[in-house]
Amino acid sequence: MEPNAEAAYANLDRLSCLEIQGAALPHGVKTGLYEAAREAEGRPLTLAGAELLDRPPARIGIVTGAAVPDHMPAGENDGPLGSVVLARALAAMGHRVSFYTDPPAAPPIEALAARCGLDAPTVHLGLHDTAQQDAIAAELDVAVAVERHGGNPNGNLYGVTGTPRHPFRANVDHLFRTVAAAGKPTLGVGDGGNEVGFGRIYDTLCERMQEYNLKEKTACGGGIFTVMPTDVLVVGTSSNIGCYGLVAALALRRGEPELCHTPEEERAITAYGVELGLTDGGSGKVIAAVDGVPVEDNAAVVHLMRAVVRRALARPGDRGF
Repeated sequence: MEPNAEAAYANLDRLSCLEIQGAALPHGVKTGLYEAAREAEGRPLTLAGAELLDRPPARIGIVTGAAVPDHMPAGENDGPLGSVVLARALAAMGHRVSFYTDPPAAPPIEALAARCGLDAPTVHLGLHDTAQQDAIAAELDVAVAVERHGGNPNGNLYGVTGTPRHPFRANVDHLFRTVAAAGKPTLGVGDGGNEVGFGRIYDTLCERMQEYNLKEKTACGGGIFTVMPTDVLVVGTSSNIGCYGLVAALALRRGEPELCHTPEEERAITAYGVELGLTDGGSGKVIAAVDGVPVEDNAAVVHLMRAVVRRALARPGDRGF
């Protein structure tokens, strides 16, 4: 790596974790999550994620999707949008990608993948089917979780407001533990401390951010923070934005700026998500926003990520004066 290259990845990290999310998470939570993850990693998170994914062609599984009966019946738009953008970049690198999600969240993911021209199957997860997770783990070379809840110390899944998700959403901790036990790499992308991957910094979060763990609101008393780790954890303003930072880091690492997501595609894919009935988790409405962040703001972040990659890959020039 060139001496100044790490600074570009650090800039991608900063763009990935801007405090512009909606009011569901108080201002400062994102910064606390990022700082804990950055200290544990010891280098920019996007760099670590890009190094994990930049490998010879492999079978990569992306677990995503977050449907909530009566509130988000088709699922949340945070997760699926970023997962498809990440999958498109991985496919361009030669990887074979597959998606894994709960049955209610599957149709929008299938439609998004088809729109992007991806030859990537969407597998429906059984609610308590560990045998299925064993079979999936055996087939994969790399497991990635994007906006996918991990179990708390009692094995239960909770949203960031302390509401339970385990009665209707598959707990994929067994899948990730099985992949890790086989010596294969895992990666988590999240934004709230309750997603697969944040177990890597569980003790730190409990020490520094206990007030956001909401133990008193969770029925089991275990809080929302997950104990499920991954080898690399990427933190984002939203998990979608975390994925976009990862894609930009891959573009930078490989010297292929064309891999980057674009503002135009961010607008288009978000609009298509509205057509599919995907919900903005920040407002609970089917609108062109993600975690309360309007699409134009997200497109601006994507634009700046492209600028970071473009500048980092540019050859030094002479102003002539």
